[in-house]
Amino acid sequence: MHNEQVTNEQMNTGQAVFGADLFPQGQIRLSELSVYNWGSFHGLHTASIDADGTLVTGGNGSGKSTFIDGLMALLLPAGKATFNVAAAQGDRSDRSLLSYMRGSFGSAHDGSSTRVKSKREKGVVTGLRALCQCDDGSSVTLAALFWTNSATNSLSDVKRVYVVAKRDLQLKEMLDAFGEGNVRQLKQWLRDDPAITDCDSNFSDYEELYRKHLYMDNKNAPALLSRALGLKKIDDLTKLIRELVLEPSGVKEDARKVVEEFSDLVAIHEQLIDAKEKYNHLGRLPELAESISKAAKALDLLQLEKNYLGVYFGEALSILWSNKLAEIGNQLETISRAIKSAEIEGKDAQGSVEKRHEEYLNLGGDKIESLKKDIQHTQDKLNDVIQVSSNYQRDCRNLSLSAELNEELFLENKNTAAEKLAKNEYDTKQSQDYFGEIAAQLSEKKKNLNDMKDEIREIEARPDSNIDISYQQLRDEMIDSLDLSSEELVFIGELLDVKEDEKSWQGAIERALGGLKTTLLVPQKSYSMVTRWLNVRHTGLHVRAQVVCQARPEHSSGSGRPASSFTEFNERGYLRKLVWKDNPYRDWLKGHLNKFDLQCVSGTDELDATPFSMTKEGLVHMERGRFEKKDQRRINDRKSWSLGFSNKSSLVILNSDKKDAELRLAELNATLNEARASLNKVAERAKLWGRLGSYAWEQVNAQYWQQRLDNVSVDLKKLEQSGGNLELAKNRWNTAKVHLQKIQENKGQLLMEKGSLGNDKKHAQEQVDKYQQLASTCMTDDVRTLLSERVGEVTLES
Repeated sequence: MHNEQVTNEQMNTGQAVFGADLFPQGQIRLSELSVYNWGSFHGLHTASIDADGTLVTGGNGSGKSTFIDGLMALLLPAGKATFNVAAAQGDRSDRSLLSYMRGSFGSAHDGSSTRVKSKREKGVVTGLRALCQCDDGSSVTLAALFWTNSATNSLSDVKRVYVVAKRDLQLKEMLDAFGEGNVRQLKQWLRDDPAITDCDSNFSDYEELYRKHLYMDNKNAPALLSRALGLKKIDDLTKLIRELVLEPSGVKEDARKVVEEFSDLVAIHEQLIDAKEKYNHLGRLPELAESISKAAKALDLLQLEKNYLGVYFGEALSILWSNKLAEIGNQLETISRAIKSAEIEGKDAQGSVEKRHEEYLNLGGDKIESLKKDIQHTQDKLNDVIQVSSNYQRDCRNLSLSAELNEELFLENKNTAAEKLAKNEYDTKQSQDYFGEIAAQLSEKKKNLNDMKDEIREIEARPDSNIDISYQQLRDEMIDSLDLSSEELVFIGELLDVKEDEKSWQGAIERALGGLKTTLLVPQKSYSMVTRWLNVRHTGLHVRAQVVCQARPEHSSGSGRPASSFTEFNERGYLRKLVWKDNPYRDWLKGHLNKFDLQCVSGTDELDATPFSMTKEGLVHMERGRFEKKDQRRINDRKSWSLGFSNKSSLVILNSDKKDAELRLAELNATLNEARASLNKVAERAKLWGRLGSYAWEQVNAQYWQQRLDNVSVDLKKLEQSGGNLELAKNRWNTAKVHLQKIQENKGQLLMEKGSLGNDKKHAQEQVDKYQQLASTCMTDDVRTLLSERVGEVTLES
C-alpha cells in the first residue's frame, strides 16, 4: 500500500512536471457547451464537461455528433467546417450550418419531388457557446449567433455575430439582448460590457482573438481540434499529421538561397580586384583626413563664435545704451533747471503785468475797458441780428413777399404766413393722397409685369403647347407624382391646330370647343390613379379629364399599332378646318370630337335654319331654337386661344403686352417723380411759412443795434483822446503782457523738449534691459577676443 501510494505520488508529480513543460501558462479545459435551436436540440440546452474528461455516448441519431458539431462551428468558419465527420460516408458530409439551424431530420416524397423536413422552416435564430476554464481561475467564452429572417437555403443570407468574452458569458444573456431580432440593441449591449469583444461577422478577427486567449500559436490547431472532436477512423494518418500537426518546412528554400549566394564566384573575384584598385586610389586619404580635421576645428570655432555672437552684441550694446541713458539723464536735469528758472521768471512777469494793469485802471482805463466790452457785446448782437434778418429777407423773397425791414410790413407778413399755413394743410393732404395713389398703381404694374415675365419664362420652357400654363404645371405635377409618361397625358388642344387658310375661323372654333381644349386625355390603364390623385387635391382650376379607350389588340394592324378607324366629318363642320397632330390618340379623338361638330355658316339667315351650326362671329345655334354666344372675351382675343402645336403666337402676344406694360411703367415712374416733387414743394413752402411765422421783430431789427454801436464807439473815441498819461500806462501794460507771453512760450518749448527726452529715456531703458537680458549668458574671454577681432568696433549707428 505504501509503495503504491509512493508510485501514485511519483506519477502525479511526473504528470505535473510534464504538464508544466507542455503548458507553461497552465492548461485550459472546456467546461460547458451550450446550443440553442441547433439541429434536433430545440430551445436552449447546456452540457457541463468534467475537468477529468466526459464521455458522450448514445444510440444512432441520438444527437452526439450534432452536439459536438456546435463546438466545431465555433472553431471554424461556416463555409469551411465539415460537420458530422464521424458518420460521413466516403469524404462527404450531409450536414451544414443551415441544416443545423433548420433542424432538418429527413425528407418527404410526394411522387414527383423530394422535400427536406425541418423543425424550423421560416426565420430562425441559432446560438452557440463554449466556456473554457483556465488553471489560474479565469474564464474564456466563445459564442456566436446565427439568424435569418426568411425561409432561405442560401448560406450567404445567414447573418452572424461572433463574440469572445473574458468571463462566463451565458448564451441566454445574448439571446435576451437580441430579443425579437433587435441587432442594434444586441451590439449596444455587447459594447457596454468591457469584458466582451464583438467581432461582428468577421471570422478572421474572431479566430485570431480566440487563438490568442487560448494560446493556440499554431494556425493548424483549430482544424486539428475540430477534426479530433469527431474522430472515429483515420484513412490516411500520414496526410493527417502532415496537414494538421507538422509545421511547414523551410529547409528546401534555405538550401536554394545558399546555392544562389555561392553560385557566382567570378563576380566575387571581380569585386576583389575592384577593391584593390580602390585601395590604390585612396592612398591620399590620410593627408585629406588631416585637412578635414583642421577644417573641422576651424568650423567648430566659427560655430562657437556664431553661438555667442548674440551674447557679444548684447554686452557691447548694453554698455552703449547705458551710456546713452546716462547722457539723456543729464540733459533732463539741465532742462528741469531751465523750466524751474522759467517758472520763477513767469511769476515775476505776471506780477509786473498785474502792477501795470492796476496803474492803467487808476488813470481811467477801467472806463475804456467797460466801453470796449459794451462795443464787443453790441457788435456780437448786431452780427446775430444781421444773420437772422438776412434769413428772414431770403424767406420773404422765396415766398414772393416784401423783404423790407419795416415793422409794419413785418407784422403783415406774419399774418399772411398764419393764413397760408392753415391752407397748406389741405394742399399737403391732397399731394400726399395723389402721391400714394400713383405709388400704388406703380406697385401693381410692377407686380403685373413680373408675373408676365414669369409666365413668358414658363411658356418658353414649354414650346410644344399653347395650353394655359396653369394646366401644364398641374400636368407636370401629376406626371412626377404618378410616375407617368408625358406622352400618356395630353390636352386635346395640344393635338389640334387651325389650317392656315381657315385662321379667320379660329376664334369661333376656340369658342365652340370651350372646355374640351383643356380636357386632359388619360389612358384607360391609369385613369383610376389620376382620379384618386385629383380627388385629394385642391387644384384651383376647372379640371376636365377624359379616359381614352384604345382599340383591342386583336383589332390592331400588322405594324403593332391599333388599326386606324376612319371618321367621316360633316362636310361643312369646323372639324374639317383643323390640322390633327400625329399621335396615338388621334383616331380616337376624331371619333370623340365628331359628336361636338358644328356646321360653319356665313350669316344669321342660314344659322337660324340650321341646328348645330355657328357663325364666324361666334354665335352658335344648338338644338333647334336655342342660341348661344360666349362674349366674355372678344372673338379675336388671341390671349384666350389654346389650339396649336406650339406657343409662338402666344409668346408674340405676351412679349407685345410686356413692352406695353414696360412703357406704362416708365410713364408711371415719371408721374410718380412729378408727384414726389410737388409733394416736396408743398412741404418746403409749409416749412418756409412756418419759419416766417416764428420770427420776432427784435430778431430782425438791425437798425436799432447799428445805432447803438455807433453811439458807444463815439464815447470810446472821446475818452481815448482825453490825455497822454493813460496812453503811456496802456503801452507799459501791453509791454509787460508781451514779456510774460514770451516767458510762457519758452517754458512751453522746454516742457515739450522734456517730454521728448522722457520718451527717449524710456526707449533707452528698454534697450538696456533687452541687451542685458541677451548678455546674461556667460561667455569666456577667449570667445570674446575672437569675436572682437572678427566684428570690430560696435556703435549705436552701425
